[in-house]
Amino acid sequence: MARTQDLGPLIHISAEAIGRPGQRRFRLRVVNGSGFAASLWLEKEQLNALGDAIETVLDDEGYDYVPLPPDDAPPRLGAPQSFDLDLQLFQLSMGVNSEDRRIVLIAADGPPDADDTIGLTMEFDYRSGYELRQQIAEVIAAGRPLCPLCTAPMDPGGHMCVRRNGHHREL
Repeated sequence: MARTQDLGPLIHISAEAIGRPGQRRFRLRVVNGSGFAASLWLEKEQLNALGDAIETVLDDEGYDYVPLPPDDAPPRLGAPQSFDLDLQLFQLSMGVNSEDRRIVLIAADGPPDADDTIGLTMEFDYRSGYELRQQIAEVIAAGRPLCPLCTAPMDPGGHMCVRRNGHHREL
């Protein structure tokens, strides 16, 4: 049976990419109220889908982000540099607790029926969700530029564009 740990409300969640465009790895860094820190590695497509899902939830819930005045803003917790748990995610799903205005994430490093799967549940408020969505968009946009013809990522030396039948190297 899989082991599942409930991290509860998070005091920090952030997204980052490590490496050069085209060779980057993506992860979420999370910290709960007791200081437990986890590094959750995921694919770019998973991270992008998470950002889109958060945006959809916030739109559906009618959330309007209002920046806090500097005097009212809570102190920013720096992203953790060491982790109690380091997982490569196999699955990631999201739910909503509309009553408490919180987003719930459920993550696991394997299928639910595997004996050695480690699962995590965590939640964060809509404000943190909005800020995470913005950060995810920045992380994704910092990758390789897209070809204007075929929208495939272009390496610094260009690429063989399928819309040109490979005859011209797009730069």
